[in-house]
Amino acid sequence: MHKKYGQGFTLTELMITVAIVGIVASLAVPSFQDMLERNRLKEAVESLKSDLMFARTEAIKRSANLTVSIKINGSSWCYGINDSNCDCSTAGSCAIKNVDGSQFQETTVPAGTSTNIPFDFRRGTAFAGGVTISTSNYSVRSKVSNSGRITVCSPDSTKAMGGYDAC
Repeated sequence: MHKKYGQGFTLTELMITVAIVGIVASLAVPSFQDMLERNRLKEAVESLKSDLMFARTEAIKRSANLTVSIKINGSSWCYGINDSNCDCSTAGSCAIKNVDGSQFQETTVPAGTSTNIPFDFRRGTAFAGGVTISTSNYSVRSKVSNSGRITVCSPDSTKAMGGYDAC
C-alpha cells in the first residue's frame, strides 16, 4: 500500500490564502496612512519644541541673548537660531542652527505667522510666541510663555491630535 504524503499546497488553498491577506491589507492601509501623518506632525512639532529648549539653554550658557526666527516662504517654512534675527531661507544666515521644514513631509505653517522668539540669557525668559504646524487632518501648536516655558498643545478641537492638551 502506498502512502501519499502532502508535498505542498493546492492551488485552491493558495488562492484563498492570498485573498485573505489582500482583504486584511486593504483594511490596514488607511489606518497606516493616518498613523504616518500623525507621526510626521509629531516629529515636526517635537523637533521645534526641542530646538526652542536648546535656544533657551544655549542663551543662558553663552550669556548672550538668542533668537529663534520662524519664516514662511509660500508653502515652505523654516526656522533658525542666531544671536539676532536671521532669515533661515538664506544659507549661512543662522549661525547656530538652521532647520528646513521640507524635511517634515506634508507639514505646513499658516501664511503670515513668521515670527521671532527672543530668549534673554539672564533668566531664560522669552517674548511669548509660538507657531502652529498642521497637516491636512491635524494641527498642533508649539508655544513659549514669557517665563520661557515651552509647551505643545492642540489649538483646534476639530483637528486635535491625541496626546496634547487643548491650548
